[in-house]
Amino acid sequence: MIKKIVAVVLIVLAGGAWIYLDHLNKQEQLLAEQARQAMVQAREQAKARFIVQIKEDLTNCLTTAEKTKTDFLTLNQKPVPRKPGEFTITQAVADEAAKMLTDATAACQLTFDTRSASGY
Repeated sequence: MIKKIVAVVLIVLAGGAWIYLDHLNKQEQLLAEQARQAMVQAREQAKARFIVQIKEDLTNCLTTAEKTKTDFLTLNQKPVPRKPGEFTITQAVADEAAKMLTDATAACQLTFDTRSASGY
């Protein structure tokens, strides 16, 4: 009889231990899923920040290219004879400025495309 009681107690203890360990396992799985979701969310936020940053860099690059063109044209102005305060720009200088702007714009776009492709 004592053997049967001891056997039942051991079975109940083993069952209780199994239920407790199953509960702990479910908690660990829940924590792991929450960590995974947090990581996915953090990755999405980082991706969004990256995209905003490279678009901002592209805009700054294009603005700098336009300013460089304007500065180049300003430096190469020639005064108009007999018209004080008026200036003209030769066609060669205008063509050179347009070429500079085109090259700078292409370089900005290439940098943007490269960073976009390598980022995410």
